[in-house]
Amino acid sequence: MFSFSNYNQFNNMNQKTLEELQNEEEQEFLDVSDDNELELEQEEDERKIIWQAKDFSIREFSSMLQDGDLELQPEYQRNFVATPKIASKLIESVLMEVPIPVIYLAEEKDSTYSVIDGQQRLTSFLSFINGKFPNGELFKLTGLTVFKELNRKSFTDLEKEHQNKIRTTTLHTIVIKKESNEDVKFEIFERLNTGSIKLNEDEIRNTVYRGEYVRLLSELEDNDTYHQLVRKDNYKKRMIYRGMILRFFALSEKTYLNYKPSMKQFCNKELRDNRYLTDEKAKEYRNKFLDSVDMVKVVFGGNAFRRYVPGDTENDSGKWIATRINMALYDIQMCGFANYSKNEVLRNADFIREAMLDLMINNIEFIESILIQTSDKTVLKTRFKIWFNKLDEIIGNNEYEKRTFTYQIKKKLFEENPTCAISGQQILAIEDSEVDHIIPYSKGGKTELKNAQLVLRYFNRQKNNRQHLEESN
Repeated sequence: MFSFSNYNQFNNMNQKTLEELQNEEEQEFLDVSDDNELELEQEEDERKIIWQAKDFSIREFSSMLQDGDLELQPEYQRNFVATPKIASKLIESVLMEVPIPVIYLAEEKDSTYSVIDGQQRLTSFLSFINGKFPNGELFKLTGLTVFKELNRKSFTDLEKEHQNKIRTTTLHTIVIKKESNEDVKFEIFERLNTGSIKLNEDEIRNTVYRGEYVRLLSELEDNDTYHQLVRKDNYKKRMIYRGMILRFFALSEKTYLNYKPSMKQFCNKELRDNRYLTDEKAKEYRNKFLDSVDMVKVVFGGNAFRRYVPGDTENDSGKWIATRINMALYDIQMCGFANYSKNEVLRNADFIREAMLDLMINNIEFIESILIQTSDKTVLKTRFKIWFNKLDEIIGNNEYEKRTFTYQIKKKLFEENPTCAISGQQILAIEDSEVDHIIPYSKGGKTELKNAQLVLRYFNRQKNNRQHLEESN
């Protein structure tokens, strides 16, 4: 006998397993009243979301998909994250008559439907009926704990009774009507996102703003060089790559000077304003992205978008935070080269890389701007201004190259004797060192190997501060 306590145990286990597929914070539910109209106030402008409760059987959903009236999600095959065991348990839930969470659809302008929430569930049901998972693998039930006798069976292997049960099961559905305001839809879809595998904001954008721009983002997220830099398979799988690329376009096209919080709304506006990109505009965007990615790879390599934490009194050795993307660094590194040619950037690659490292270690204002309230308008503008000014100093000023030692000289000194010439301490990481003029450049010292000494950045800064103080006195 299958008791209610057994059901609760099964349902909790199933829910927990699905939630473990994601690393996102819990999102709030939107309480839906009995009325068929929800009102949301945004920026002092009251706008309406029109919705309709409607039930569809799994058979109806299957017919809608075959007729082209239902879009589970553009390129959903690459975004189906439920395992065969989890998908099988959803089928078992239907046979057990376990209540299935509500499905949310958006009615498009042409009266077709796209799935806002419930894509994983619908894909599981429809894949089982069709006999294959989206990746082409055969769908045979596995891991069932109640209907154990059905394990290793496909839909066609089931008895007619079970087939009919699955086909005729009704899924409660809420349809967001096409008359609803698109600007508010995005926020509503986040709140209505109550499914076991929740949509993130980039997956929501993919549905709300479908068009040429989204197709371009879909194309660019597959760029191998970009993936080598970001190195986050789960980001790519959950369309976060698309959101990161959109963020680059928004900040580079509208410029950081026109940024207004929040970042999510700023990116939404960029996508909404250019939803139907012309071929010419798409080509311009594509080339900008590809050029930036190429330059970032050459300049920053495997440490692109990562923060360096210098050594301190407790730990002499500094380290790269290699496992985490710092989006503040991502913004300025991707956008920083937009105003320069590849030749200008690549010719100064070593100087640019060293300058970024120096800012992350020694410039307190810059460090705070990449760590604290990074989406704040003032903070964002601060880090962009610091970095853009530094790039202009390096690329637009021949004097910089004359007074700055090359990385080759630094590497040679480090390999020969990794000892600080000022403090006598051993330098454990080349990133913690810099090359100093033995005879100061301001006093005629040349920027050449015989006038170079390797020092820890901290002690060199102290020395320079003393020199500036003496000169001012």
